[in-house]
Amino acid sequence: MKKITSIIFALLLIIAIPAMSMAFCNGGGCNPTPSCGGDGYHGCTEAEITQIGMLNQATIKQYGGAFSNNLATIDQNGFHNSANIKQAAFSMFNEAAIYQNGSCNKADIEQYGWTNDAFINQYGMGNNANIDQYSSKNLATINQSGIGNSGSITQGMMGSGYTATIYQAGWANSATVLQY
Repeated sequence: MKKITSIIFALLLIIAIPAMSMAFCNGGGCNPTPSCGGDGYHGCTEAEITQIGMLNQATIKQYGGAFSNNLATIDQNGFHNSANIKQAAFSMFNEAAIYQNGSCNKADIEQYGWTNDAFINQYGMGNNANIDQYSSKNLATINQSGIGNSGSITQGMMGSGYTATIYQAGWANSATVLQY
């Protein structure tokens, strides 16, 4: 009987802890399905890292506290991948996501403005992607599959409201988008 009671108690905790943590999120007004596509993220300040494999490295740095309403997600599957997301102080309503599957891939996203969306998806080996967003209402996407591809997007040194997409498949492709 004690074993069944312990199992039931453990299951209740598994269900209750996420519900309790959502209740304390920025006044209780969390949006469970963030909007994206240049509209930014309008939920709580959240970070999530998932890694499967070996020797993967992931870092998320979010400045500004709970009132920033930034979302950062890193999901890596493979060997020796590296991913970094930085959402700077005074940046708000940003969403950044890095998904890597393979080996020796590297991805970096830095967001300094408001209401930006940045997405990097890499499949393969030795791919490199970088997104920097300095102003507001920008959308940047880099999709790479293959070996040794390189892509970089920089948005908003002087203006805002930019959209950029880089799609690369194959070997040793290189692309740079500068939107000022």
